[in-house]
Amino acid sequence: MISGVGAIFLSLPTSRILLQMRSKNVSHPGTWAFWGGKAENDEQPLETLERELEEEMGELPVSHKIYPLHIFESENGFNYKTFVIACYDEFVPILNKESSGYCWVDIGAWPKPLHSGAKLVLYDKSAINKIKTIATNIQKIAA
Repeated sequence: MISGVGAIFLSLPTSRILLQMRSKNVSHPGTWAFWGGKAENDEQPLETLERELEEEMGELPVSHKIYPLHIFESENGFNYKTFVIACYDEFVPILNKESSGYCWVDIGAWPKPLHSGAKLVLYDKSAINKIKTIATNIQKIAA
């Protein structure tokens, strides 16, 4: 089975999420997507997530917590897990050759065109409600 992971960074003060523009050096160029990628060898999902994010963004921001958000399983055995990383503030990511841009966006104000995998998650009402719940609950704790 082929496995992959993706991350949605959620800024706790603004409740906005971070997306990347995929560069011409990767599949699905010119689409807005999550950071992440495929697992190597016997990596566990969170190990894959950490490795991919460090490869694609360099040093990661201090985060509050990582939450599982969505699981996609295709008929041909591909498995993709999306996580929400709640971070203490918006930040400027360091882009590698896989990204040509980034944006912090309000929930529901998605840039276009979206990568098909991102679209699947970002138009899933259950996933969006979970993101909103995470943001609301964390803000209540911080208050």
